[in-house]
Amino acid sequence: MTKKKNLDKLFNFLKIAGQLKNTLRFTEIDFSGRRESSADHSWRLALMTFMVAEELSLEINIEKAVRIALVHDLAESLTGDIDALLIARGDISAEEKDANELKAMLRIKKSLPDNLAGEIFALWEEYEDGKTEEARFVKALDKLETMTQLVELGYKVYDAPDFIPTYADKHVENFPALAPLLKTVKRNLKREYSKGGLEWREEYDRFLK
Repeated sequence: MTKKKNLDKLFNFLKIAGQLKNTLRFTEIDFSGRRESSADHSWRLALMTFMVAEELSLEINIEKAVRIALVHDLAESLTGDIDALLIARGDISAEEKDANELKAMLRIKKSLPDNLAGEIFALWEEYEDGKTEEARFVKALDKLETMTQLVELGYKVYDAPDFIPTYADKHVENFPALAPLLKTVKRNLKREYSKGGLEWREEYDRFLK
């Protein structure tokens, strides 16, 4: 394939990826009512990925982790964002979500030049499988970015206060080096619960002690 054809395919892929800017997530980004997009989330996650890895002196491939962070929600450009709370409540099955995202990624893979298609799909698949250190790191950090967003928004938007405090626990268990960051996030989240008069249960204190 010529370079021109590769660039044409890359341009078309970037149009698909650009739809993440219009893929709205479950929260408002500020009290003006502007909704956060998947692109907003992915950008800050990528920024956090290299900054946190360097700050904690993690022995991981930081460049690879950043690439994983950038593509981890790419399927949402076609499927939209599925709120984790919907899955937790059983409104949508995790299997259905996974199947739809796989279908979307196979379609995205076809839109890419051959020299990039395999890499992008493999990075996304690595994140989904969660078997490598880089994937486990980004998965845990993904939850921490979301919790950070909720701290910033404040208690007035907490429509599932029993779900938020433990949202990252399982994934930080799988990457314990992030426990200090989860402690920082939970400490700030607990302040929001106190301001809003929301119940903070004893089990939420995990990683705080």
